[in-house]
Amino acid sequence: TNAANKFVTDSAASGTAMATGIKTVNGAIGMDTNNFHHESILEICQEKGYKTALIATSSIVHATPASFYAKVTYRYKHEKIALQLSQHSIDIFVGGGSKHFTDREDGRNLIKEMDSYNFVRSLSQFKKSKASKIAFFTYKDEPPSIINKRSPKLNELTKIALDKLSSHKNPFFIMIEASQIDWGGHANNLDRVTSEFIEFNATIKEALEFAKNDGNTLVIVTADHETGGLALIGGNITENTVVGSFNTKGHTATMVPVFSYGPNADSFKGIYENTEIFEKMKKTLN
Repeated sequence: TNAANKFVTDSAASGTAMATGIKTVNGAIGMDTNNFHHESILEICQEKGYKTALIATSSIVHATPASFYAKVTYRYKHEKIALQLSQHSIDIFVGGGSKHFTDREDGRNLIKEMDSYNFVRSLSQFKKSKASKIAFFTYKDEPPSIINKRSPKLNELTKIALDKLSSHKNPFFIMIEASQIDWGGHANNLDRVTSEFIEFNATIKEALEFAKNDGNTLVIVTADHETGGLALIGGNITENTVVGSFNTKGHTATMVPVFSYGPNADSFKGIYENTEIFEKMKKTLN
């Protein structure tokens, strides 16, 4: 199993595939196998006048959110990724990892340098802020799990962000990651996977309710890969219980579903490479 997993894409490569439409080596973000930089769908949206936002239950410099703004050869160059975010122009970002912006080897405090942002410290401050650019570091390092009392909830953050983005005349792009479903898979912890997915389900509900009311919003729900080789082997619907079994602590090559709602949603049907997510989003913009 471990040998097989060496050939399964990691979160940086798969995130880059969906964000930029190119295949790359494991660990690389925003660049191809020749280290050539590629624009992400978020950056293309910015060029078209869209407002943009990123929300994650990981640190904001983690592989998947970083795939939408960073260009690095290795996903764990967190300080370099943080510097690139500080020089980007994303309108709203929420996630952990403030230490990568303040406790740095170069001695810089990037938060102080990011004077165009309003840095909020709580959910209520996030909701009240009327700044054009808002940053919310939820934790200094990686946020804890739902089981270990992570707050605020992803669905609450999503609702506030959607309200803020839709208050402008501009269209918007937002990437929301329930990052720790993956971590539960790596730990072979079904309770963690389940609790994180319950929160993600509530987040999907917020996005769909917004899209239904708006009438011109495309919602895409998918994953960059499966983790853990999870199989459901039992349970009881009336008792609301489930029994699962894992066969690895790594990623697998299991195909992941893609759900879509809204304009051009039909184009997301079928079986295709992960790079097609980018192409289909780009075609929807056009």
